[in-house]
Amino acid sequence: GLKDVVAISGGVNHSMALKSDGMLIGWGDDYWGQGSVPEGVDGVLDFDSGSTHNVALLGDGSVRAWGWNKYGQSDVPGGLMDVISVSAGWAFNLVLKSDGTVVAWGENQFGQANVPAGLTDVIAIEASRYHAMAIKLDSTVVAWGINQNGQINVPADLDSVLALAGGRYHTLALKSAGSVVAWGTNTKGQTDVPQGLENVTAIAAGWEHSVALKSDGTVVAWGDTTNGKTAVPGN
Repeated sequence: GLKDVVAISGGVNHSMALKSDGMLIGWGDDYWGQGSVPEGVDGVLDFDSGSTHNVALLGDGSVRAWGWNKYGQSDVPGGLMDVISVSAGWAFNLVLKSDGTVVAWGENQFGQANVPAGLTDVIAIEASRYHAMAIKLDSTVVAWGINQNGQINVPADLDSVLALAGGRYHTLALKSAGSVVAWGTNTKGQTDVPQGLENVTAIAAGWEHSVALKSDGTVVAWGDTTNGKTAVPGN
């Protein structure tokens, strides 16, 4: 009976769906409460799922988080308001405020919750497993956190970025012209963007594979082929 869904998100073993009326529905593994939605979480404007926790932006600009809390990822900082978007990493969260600044909390083993000093004019954020990224007003990218595979080494000539996606140890960027740039670990070919890929409108990064949605509604995937991860149905 689930219908009128406008956005979705998935954790390791749980899923979330946002309905057009602002109601959030959860299902799957609920060991830490990650598969259910707490009372009072309604009128949701934005949300995301980490490995075993969730974070949601409510209509009044406040933030709620729930689920696994080993690193304090479900403990929203006191007084946090004026938030316009949220993103959940493996066990940490990023939020973007209306003044273009970023707030982070949760696991910080690799500095993923250490927002770079002086970071302003941010228009979009993306949290990955152990690294984080932000798009600035000038369409350039700033990244921080773990870098053992070069996943935060943003290409020097990268500009005109519309969206970002972070995998386990790799990063994707969608440019305004519809092309995709990828960097970081490439053990399974996850950063080998298919030659001639263009007219892309959305991107997503899995553990070791990458996916792109094209303007004609078709999907292209590359990287880890095990378990059919890149076998797009119908292709």
